Formats: sequence, C-alpha cells, structure tokens
Amino acid sequence: MTDLQLQKQLKNEVLIKWNSDINQLLNMIKRNDKTALKVLYDETNGKLLGIIIRIIHDRYEAEECLQEVFVKIWKQADKYSGAGSAWGWLCVLTRNAALDQLRRLRAHPHISTDDDDNSLLSTLFNEEDLNQEHSIRSCLSRLKEQPRQAILLSFIHGYSHGELSAQLNTPLGTIKAWVRRGLQELKTCLA
Repeated sequence: MTDLQLQKQLKNEVLIKWNSDINQLLNMIKRNDKTALKVLYDETNGKLLGIIIRIIHDRYEAEECLQEVFVKIWKQADKYSGAGSAWGWLCVLTRNAALDQLRRLRAHPHISTDDDDNSLLSTLFNEEDLNQEHSIRSCLSRLKEQPRQAILLSFIHGYSHGELSAQLNTPLGTIKAWVRRGLQELKTCLA
C-alpha cells in the first residue's frame, strides 16, 4: 500500500468514526443528555454555521439561526431514525432552519449560481461522499443554464417558485417546468 493510499484510508477511517460519533451523540440527546448536546455543538457548530451563512449572508442572523438549530436538535433528536447519515440529518435540519430564517427576513441579495454553489456543495458533503458530490456537480453542469439556475436558487438558496418568477422575470409556469424537467434530468443522470 502506498503512502497516498494509506493516508486516504486513514482519512476515511477518521470520517467514519466522526460520523459514528455524531450518530451516537444524537442518540444520547434523544435521552436528554445535555452534555452530549454540548459535545455535538463543539464538533459541528463551525460547519453548520458555514451552511447557514451561505444561505442567509448575514453573520449576526446566521448565529441567531444556529442557536435555533441547536434548540431544534434538542427538541427533535427523536425524529432522527438512525437511517442514513446523522451528519446529513443535521445538514438538512440546518438548511431548513436557515431557509425559514431567510423567508422571515424577506431579503434576497444578489446570488451567484456558479462559484458560490460549488463552495456550498463542498460544505454539504463529507470527504467520504466525494463521489456523490462529484456526480451531483457533473450532472448539474450538464443541465441547461435556466433549469440549473432555477434548481440552485430554489433548493440551495431557498427561493419559492413565485420568488424565482419575479427574480428571473419569467412566467411561473415556465419556472415550474424548468425545475421539474431539471430534477428529472438530474435523477436520470444520477441513476
């Protein structure tokens, strides 16, 4: 085994252990273990804050949202079934909280759907999911510009179809068609 292969294997083992630890912490939080919540916060707050900042674009509001996320984790840990990645569950919970916060703020600054979204995709995937991240990037790059932009603005930045229609100055039916067809193309590409 080469040094590079050994390093990659060790890195994967560390990530698997980290994911296992996150899963175990969530199970402890289900049993109202406050210490587990603090450990989970220490292990994940930086990454989760990064996800929120990418959506909200305001550090103060993002920090407020992060507090709400950890309150939700405390109250909703029992909703994590153990199926799938604990980290993935935390990312989805965080993303949804950030999108809710963004909707409350009702502010949508100019958003790029190119380099910024590549950074956000990198934040959402662990290194062990590099193949999945690469597949999603590859499939997104194959979409036509309008469906790709509509999907990214909708699913990553939280725009509703109505907001997309106004932002892109495009009829609502067209927006819905772009998103529907784009998602179908992504599904086919990823299969």
